[in-house]
Amino acid sequence: MPRNDALITPELLIWARERISMPVELVAKAIGVTVEQYQSWESGEQLPTINQAKKFAQKVRVAYAWLFLDTPPQKFKLPKNADYRTFANQAMSDYSIELNYLLIDISMRRDAMIELYAEMDTPLPRFEEYMDAETVRDITIAETIRQLLGITYTKQQKFKDSNEAFNYYREALSSIGILVFQAGNIDKSIMRGMSVYDPVFPIIVVNRKDEYNARIFTLLHEFVHILTRTPGICDTFSIEHQSQFEIEIRCNRIAAEALVPQDTLMNDSHWNKIAQSNLDDVFIRKTARKFSVSREVIIGRLLTLGKITFDFYNAKLSQYNNEYEQYQRNQKSKKRGFLPPSTNICSQVGKLYAQTVMNAYTQEVITPRDASQFLSGLRVQHFDKVERWCFS
Repeated sequence: MPRNDALITPELLIWARERISMPVELVAKAIGVTVEQYQSWESGEQLPTINQAKKFAQKVRVAYAWLFLDTPPQKFKLPKNADYRTFANQAMSDYSIELNYLLIDISMRRDAMIELYAEMDTPLPRFEEYMDAETVRDITIAETIRQLLGITYTKQQKFKDSNEAFNYYREALSSIGILVFQAGNIDKSIMRGMSVYDPVFPIIVVNRKDEYNARIFTLLHEFVHILTRTPGICDTFSIEHQSQFEIEIRCNRIAAEALVPQDTLMNDSHWNKIAQSNLDDVFIRKTARKFSVSREVIIGRLLTLGKITFDFYNAKLSQYNNEYEQYQRNQKSKKRGFLPPSTNICSQVGKLYAQTVMNAYTQEVITPRDASQFLSGLRVQHFDKVERWCFS
């Protein structure tokens, strides 16, 4: 059976790969060919099949049609000051393929935001709030977070569920110029959250595979990183004595204080009643519900405040972990519903980013194809649903 070769321009392969600084070894692995075979495409000695060329375009985040151009499209050259080779001073090759794609995607989305703001003649927001982790107390940073995000105990009690609470925190961060993305295809063992600081559109990423309560904690943990200028890739739930990084321990403590302030917790009427009798799961669950956080956060706060012993904390943490593992097993046995394309993309990119793309599209600043490219290939037929969600 004859091969269906794609008559691509070899120079465009090189341009597409180098534009995101993706090593030859990584792209070859992503496509499923040997390094030698891929290099033969770039040299022009051989041609990829149509399916291989389409897979390449998907992996390096370019339109398949671009590979047949004589020269690279000028509009989509990355800014000269953009560097997709490193993240948190680590080589991109040190990360998994999935994490590499995520880092590339979030960096390109930020660049797209800057480009679209310029084309729409919209002033760029700047986030310059800074708190020196060396000199500022944890409680002061936590209080600042609550002020910046408009968090009050009354508001927390009114959230109907953790989904609503998460959406509030996400939009509150977006309102002060922070891009909040969700990773949809990365295992939690690889990444729970990450942050990238820049005065123009800092970035926070959480893992969509986490439960909403866990994502809420990650959001605030990463916001601490933004405020203290200590960004990176995090595991936000390391037990303190096991953590390798002091800053991670502090970010956990500050995030917990921001979500569950000491004075508010200790002055709660329910706590006063329980303090006179016994601390049980009913109290922990009710208190977690009041603050719209997980039970783990509540027992962590009680441990920090000296209200429970480390043995009690460990026993409860083990219990909750076992219960969650059982919950996950039960969930796996159920059939998962189909996530509509517009819902999937909106969940990943967030309202600030989606609104910007939709505004540029409706103002005819960008073409439907451009908008689709900015929205991870979402088809035009789904734009009306994205628009309704953005401005609801």
